[in-house]
Amino acid sequence: MFYQLKVAKEKDLNRLVAFVDMAGVSSEGFECLIDYFVIMENEEREIVACIGIEPMEDTGLLRSLVVSDKLKQAHILTLFQSIQSLAEQKGLKDLYLVTNKEASVQFLSLMGFDEIDQEKIPSKLMALQHMKESANDANAKIMVKST
Repeated sequence: MFYQLKVAKEKDLNRLVAFVDMAGVSSEGFECLIDYFVIMENEEREIVACIGIEPMEDTGLLRSLVVSDKLKQAHILTLFQSIQSLAEQKGLKDLYLVTNKEASVQFLSLMGFDEIDQEKIPSKLMALQHMKESANDANAKIMVKST
């Protein structure tokens, strides 16, 4: 199966929102963030994975990671490499993420993310609704990577 990565464009908004909503993930604010999303499409141009960044000054919060169960770990790795490249192009210095899955921590560590305590989250990121909601989860793990 052939997959293609690309930065989302405004014309991709409706199908990106539909893909994320189908997975039960919030698509709030996507219209303002569309060029901060990387999408992976299959041969039929169907979205099979996505990840986005919610920027705040020179920092970004990774959000809305949705991956089809048909993809392999190598595809997810490529998706993360692409979003990191996009962050660099956009001038973001640090990327933060929140996961509530312990199994993800090891994979993300291999990708260069370090787990941090919630007290070390910049206050500007705590102002983002997505970060506030995610960080309140009792199982939340906060990770950061400098680009």
